[in-house]
Amino acid sequence: VATDVAHCEASAVNHRGGEPADDALEAAVLRATDLVAGAVSVTVLTGAGISTDSGIPDFRGPEGVWTKNPEAEKASDIRVFVSDPDVRRARWDVLANGGMWDGVEPNDGHRALVPLEADGRLHTLVTQNVDGLHALAGSDPARIVEVHGTVREAMCLGCAWRAPVEVVLDRVRSGDGDPRCDRCGDLLKSATVSFGQDLFEGDME
Repeated sequence: VATDVAHCEASAVNHRGGEPADDALEAAVLRATDLVAGAVSVTVLTGAGISTDSGIPDFRGPEGVWTKNPEAEKASDIRVFVSDPDVRRARWDVLANGGMWDGVEPNDGHRALVPLEADGRLHTLVTQNVDGLHALAGSDPARIVEVHGTVREAMCLGCAWRAPVEVVLDRVRSGDGDPRCDRCGDLLKSATVSFGQDLFEGDME
């Protein structure tokens, strides 16, 4: 299992474009393999890099979302989202019609963690990603902590109502560009953590 993890991580993170990993990287991967092989319980932390091979850009890399469009970073502030209806409409339009998640599938990096869990040694999978690809790869959602939330759900900023994001996206596609909560009338937002928002209660326990 450890060998599978190491080789899949090396493939997912360091073999882009078919170029082999350098010696220092290979040594680090082998060291990680030894550590995982000898571990009884493993906690994994993943970030944006694990999903780039699935076609999801990171935020601050050379091809990152915010690198290419600094205004998008400003729009990720909860204060801007709440105060500017044009920002909200643009965000919902991208989610509903932008095609940013079309055809996105887990890659070898995500799949490498599944046998580690099946082996009984994966204690917790903590991810900063909001794409939900770990669960799609087969990891148990009960072991996944999405510290920055998930784009696959929507939530109310007032009463904390939650639902699959497609429920709200259907409304957006039908002409409701700035959707409100049917229960309390407050703003709806993807269930992700924006700048200025607290992490979800319980995730850090």
